[in-house]
Amino acid sequence: MHAVFSTAALKDLHELRQHLALLSPQGLASVTAAIERRIQTLLAFPDSGRPSTHPDVREAVEPHYGFLIPYALRGDNLIVLRVYRSARKPLDYEALAKSLPHEP
Repeated sequence: MHAVFSTAALKDLHELRQHLALLSPQGLASVTAAIERRIQTLLAFPDSGRPSTHPDVREAVEPHYGFLIPYALRGDNLIVLRVYRSARKPLDYEALAKSLPHEP
């Protein structure tokens, strides 16, 4: 299983790095390590995320820092759709599912 990051997920991570790098480089390292651990767990146990409101999208929770990681499985790929702080407005799972590549 391989992790593939959507454009939106990469943008989320970039914004997170920009924000935390100025506030606390150590905090940035801690947050990114927690997110990486959660994604590694998903790669080992892809069905461990909870179902979302869309049947093609599951979501993992990084509980310590409050991130939602919606993802989908496509073949041998775990597609990370967002890395989203759960305190923000709710995600539109229909729009996330529309961004997924179609199954072959």
